Amino acid sequence: MSTDLPPDEDRQAGPRKRRPRRRGKERDDLRALLVADRKTGASIRALADWHNLSYGLTRTLLLEAGVDLRTHRKVAGQ
Repeated sequence: MSTDLPPDEDRQAGPRKRRPRRRGKERDDLRALLVADRKTGASIRALADWHNLSYGLTRTLLLEAGVDLRTHRKVAGQ
């Protein structure tokens, strides 16, 4: 059986890179940028990719800005 992945013992996990905390004006500016991009209809995942952020941070910043997030649930009767 052939696989493209090396055996487990050959894999080396590198150190995880930590992203810097965004605080103060930098956080405010990033939040405003995300809100502006969100108004164009972009998804949270797309925003996270575009700005090289995690999904969780992107969602948190949008919530801090008071953005109403879309729901995936369908409303009864529609």
